Amino acid sequence: MRDEIDRAIVRALRRDARLSIRALAEEVHVSRSSAHERVRRLVERGVIQGFSAQIDVAAAGFPVRALLVVDTGATAAGADLADRLLEVPFVTRVHTIAGDVDYVVEIAAPTHDELSNTVLKRVLRMPGVASVRTHLIIDDRSRDPLGD
Repeated sequence: MRDEIDRAIVRALRRDARLSIRALAEEVHVSRSSAHERVRRLVERGVIQGFSAQIDVAAAGFPVRALLVVDTGATAAGADLADRLLEVPFVTRVHTIAGDVDYVVEIAAPTHDELSNTVLKRVLRMPGVASVRTHLIIDDRSRDPLGD
């Protein structure tokens, strides 16, 4: 990002993506036209990739959350495995990683049975998947790297 004003704009929009340009300008102490132009440039440069609501997945009916550590073994899984994993019900994110395993998959399911069925009947049976270790998420915390 270009400067502290851009960082302040991104922090403000991460807190509340519904902020009007007027409210955003007031919060970061610039004119409305300057705020509008800066947001446009941040979007154009790909710093801001969209505006969305943050969802509490447990409150939305998906309280059982887990991380699946997926190993493809000695065989190449194919470049499309991450895309195929994303198509599995309840999968929310797929991370391709370097190291002794190949993917970390985030999953949010309505019940433990649904989680189990998804892992055993969908993920483990996918071509290219050699093994899966499931780690239930008990609690999670995050921190915005931009501060605040």
